Amino acid sequence: MGVKKPEGERRTSPVAGAYTLVRSRRRTVGLEIRPDATLVVRAPMLAPVSYVESILMQRAGWISAKLALVRSRASLVPRHDFLTGERFPYLGQEWPFVVVAFQKQPLTFDAKTGFTLDVAAFDRGEVVFEEWYRTQARELLIERVQHYAPLVGVSVPRLRISGAERRWGSCSTSGTVSFAWRLVMAPMDVIDYVVVHELAHLREMNHSVRFWAIVASVLPDHDARRRWLKEHGGSLTI
Repeated sequence: MGVKKPEGERRTSPVAGAYTLVRSRRRTVGLEIRPDATLVVRAPMLAPVSYVESILMQRAGWISAKLALVRSRASLVPRHDFLTGERFPYLGQEWPFVVVAFQKQPLTFDAKTGFTLDVAAFDRGEVVFEEWYRTQARELLIERVQHYAPLVGVSVPRLRISGAERRWGSCSTSGTVSFAWRLVMAPMDVIDYVVVHELAHLREMNHSVRFWAIVASVLPDHDARRRWLKEHGGSLTI
């Protein structure tokens, strides 16, 4: 799920520019603007390219507006220089950050004061933060998977924490579920959505009506949670 880059045919349209054409057993043409400001066009297996191009021409205004919105959001994503006064995301909140001297651990977190980085680890701040996020993600996601697996109707699967940048979670045919460590930056209800989404794939390895029915049986408000991730996922970064 999430922001995995879809496999498909790379094409260029005079109207929409570069896009990825993905064919599947669907009846209509669907357009999706990805968080990385790329256009994905999903079309029926036998739909002529000329027909797809006509849809792009009809939706040119919508495509242009959506691309501009995504690009503007991306330009607002803060870059961290690991300086005192910056803020870092964790469990849906932005926490204060300070650099100190003579701290035993490279990075610590306190629910009242936020993050503290020892000055000796300043030059490897990004690495230290990623290690910390990975540790928190593994502990939290193990607990959430164990909680939701019975509700979804599956056994507790093997769990893997990944460094994926374009995908929040995935489920392999061997039964392993993977989650991006960045997911721990999101609110708990969004984390739970991704967990349930991937667990549901253990029953339905697709995004069929049956799949979404499984998700909805556990999280009736999954649409809102999914929408939050789509709109704000790009800001979950160090």
